[in-house]
Amino acid sequence: MRRTCRWALALLVCAPRLAAQAPTVALSGELRLRGEWDGRTAQAGDDAATLSRTRLGVTAQVRPWLSAFVQFQDSRAWGTETNTTTDATADQLDLHQGLVSLSALGVTARLGRQELSLGDERLVGPLLWSNTARSFDGAVFTRPFGDRGELRLFWLNVAERDALLPGGVDPQANEAADQDGWFMGGFYARRLGAAQIEFMFLHDRNAATDKSFTANGRVFGRVGDILYDGSGAYQFGADRRAFLLSGKIGLAMGTGSIAAQLDFLSGDADTLDGTRRAFATLYPTAHAFHGYMDYLVAFPGQTRQSGLIDAMARLVLPVPQPWTLRSDVHYFAVPQERNGERALGVEADMVLGRTLVPGTSAEVGAALFAPQDLIGIMLPAFALGTDDPTYWAYVMLTVRFP
Repeated sequence: MRRTCRWALALLVCAPRLAAQAPTVALSGELRLRGEWDGRTAQAGDDAATLSRTRLGVTAQVRPWLSAFVQFQDSRAWGTETNTTTDATADQLDLHQGLVSLSALGVTARLGRQELSLGDERLVGPLLWSNTARSFDGAVFTRPFGDRGELRLFWLNVAERDALLPGGVDPQANEAADQDGWFMGGFYARRLGAAQIEFMFLHDRNAATDKSFTANGRVFGRVGDILYDGSGAYQFGADRRAFLLSGKIGLAMGTGSIAAQLDFLSGDADTLDGTRRAFATLYPTAHAFHGYMDYLVAFPGQTRQSGLIDAMARLVLPVPQPWTLRSDVHYFAVPQERNGERALGVEADMVLGRTLVPGTSAEVGAALFAPQDLIGIMLPAFALGTDDPTYWAYVMLTVRFP
């Protein structure tokens, strides 16, 4: 009895200290459902699909300077498991993020698998529209400068080609026959009055490209009701000389706006001269830039090294909150002529969204594409012909917590 009392007294005395040392654990999650009506393959029948993405995250704040985050993700198309009573493999379940955050001397290091978003995500983004999204394995170091800006440096291993065997160390199986694919660089953002400037320097080694360096600069902001956004990138290497230019000008109208934008990705007039002049977009969130139908998302391969011209008009209607309504019209062409032609087609997109309750939103969208003959040579979706327009529509519900 006395021993029991002593243990109880010791527990009461030490409980506050133990509680202070225990990590704080928080849960987060997402359930996203999207139904699509897909008529994007020309001269073929329509298709309907339902996609789901389920995420569960756990954050453990171990110390003020040390935390860990793990996020599991299940991404699937309904019906792909034809017999759920016998198939319990959960082959669409994955570790989407798993990282440790360390903070010291004003710098935060995030080590492990993680999403990475740089600037407007034209060159590097997590591609959240995708049902699986994108994450990277590596290290990201961030140094904020109050509310003025930040500096980020990162090293990511995106293609391990000579890894040690997972069952144990076996040096003979790790011959380094192929160079690993690395992606590394730096990103700096700073606010100057009403303007925001961004600089980026990226090195992709044997991953998205065989070897390339990309320098990018961007400035955007607002002067009165005038909106502006301009960026330029130059890509170089031993056999590479390519560039990207983008300019946007718009007018704010209350909660809405109207804007015009022109994107120019350089192409290669002579693919046999030993110099690559077609710009590679690396790891972009292309869905946000070149049409919601996602025909043009991977450059330079999709347009056969001929680049891209995307002239876009965007209208965001000033509808009452919590509604949003936007419409885009794109004219696509290539700067380098192929088969005597340049025009690819015209796409019109419209999206209506609404916040239902905090953390829950619904969205409905539709798109129409009017093709030109050249796109039938470029994209397999138009291999059967380019006579008729193609179309696509979706409805999406997203629930997030907390």
